[in-house]
Amino acid sequence: MTLHPLALFVFLPANLVWAISRYRRHRPVVIGSGQGARMGAMMGLLSFTFFLAFFLISISFQRTQYRDIMITQIHQISAQNPDPQAQQMLQWFATPDGLITFTAIALVTILLICLALGSGSGALAIALRKNRQRP
Repeated sequence: MTLHPLALFVFLPANLVWAISRYRRHRPVVIGSGQGARMGAMMGLLSFTFFLAFFLISISFQRTQYRDIMITQIHQISAQNPDPQAQQMLQWFATPDGLITFTAIALVTILLICLALGSGSGALAIALRKNRQRP
């Protein structure tokens, strides 16, 4: 939570490469790209689970601050958008039900990013390792 959100694109793949290399040291079997992708997806799911736990805990302690920050951001985005339908939708997101929906959509998006980044990094880590081991 204290790191920049873009740190996910550095730390998740780096931890995944470290975990796969550690796994290979203890189990010297051939790992396919599919298994690497599944390992990465699992690590992405675990990363999201810890993120979700910290997010929910911080939101429960700072509910009004979160609401105020999000509503301010939604109003700023709405003011910059010339489309009246988009402004109306953004104004709905500023309501209590809309804010819950917006937060849920954001969390699902973060989950999908974690899964895609994890599985892609896992498959890539295995594929690059195979190319390096060939004579």
